[in-house]
Amino acid sequence: MMMLIFTGNKGCGKTLFLKGLIADHKVHAQGFLSVKKFSGTDIIGIDLLLLPEQKSLPMATTTPISTESSTSRFYFYPDVFSHVNMHFHKISQDLPFVFDEFGLLEMDRRGHYPIFEHLKRYGHKSLIVVRRDLIESFISTFCNDIQHSVVDLETCCRLDASTTVLDFLNT
Repeated sequence: MMMLIFTGNKGCGKTLFLKGLIADHKVHAQGFLSVKKFSGTDIIGIDLLLLPEQKSLPMATTTPISTESSTSRFYFYPDVFSHVNMHFHKISQDLPFVFDEFGLLEMDRRGHYPIFEHLKRYGHKSLIVVRRDLIESFISTFCNDIQHSVVDLETCCRLDASTTVLDFLNT
């Protein structure tokens, strides 16, 4: 498996950066982007943007709801993970996979972890977004046997990050 790990602090713009690159350069990729929803400056939820379809799917809300999966800030809609995991039960070997983001649930082998497990098992070329506060644990736990490199959006210039990500996704 070839993996590009894309990182930065929470809220630094990793998803918006990737969304813009993919759209502006018409990158052919499959996977999902976790796009925050806002009301003014307040985050009110997350939608998944499914690639390549560009289909939006509500994933989480900050409003408490009855659910089996939640974090300190988000309540995930019932069955959203099983729905998305089933959506990607067949992954095309011809397209790189964008996985945004490998978070607390996935670190605990929940949430979208089955997709990551599938990507790893079949050696699929993948761009994985991991917040900086989880990066060391992610690499030591899941990347021992994987060829990987890391791009930190906050420590390299945006042009270099763009070039590295585009080169990875387009080759």
